[in-house]
Amino acid sequence: MPVHYDIIRIGSILKDISRFFSDLEYLKIQEISDLSDQRNFYAASMILFALLNRVFDLGSEVIIAHNSGIPTTYKEIFTLLEQEGIITYTLAQSMKHFVTYRNLLSHEYQGITPDQLYTIIGEMETIKSFVECLRSTVDRNA
Repeated sequence: MPVHYDIIRIGSILKDISRFFSDLEYLKIQEISDLSDQRNFYAASMILFALLNRVFDLGSEVIIAHNSGIPTTYKEIFTLLEQEGIITYTLAQSMKHFVTYRNLLSHEYQGITPDQLYTIIGEMETIKSFVECLRSTVDRNA
């Protein structure tokens, strides 16, 4: 069955994700003490929140294009992508971990610590791998 991606929407999502990665790199957070500056702390928090939301949007778009259903939770996005063979079990589990971070940034914002924020920043390679995996899938099937 052919896959019909919304290329314009996916392109917009990928552009946003790229911009958020650039914005995060611009902050030059190299160690946890860099987050003691309130501007860095709050800027990084908002960039990460926006980045995670767009990454989840990307996953949802690919699922919908593959007619794999409509995820009812963020974690289900990664379960469905794994079931479709688009991502590995290991990557799915790693990405599910980011749902907790996203919810922390969204619902428990006042309680997030520099340690937690630094941990999220340190795991950006996982998100980059996920995005590249989905980008490759779209390129192959478009």
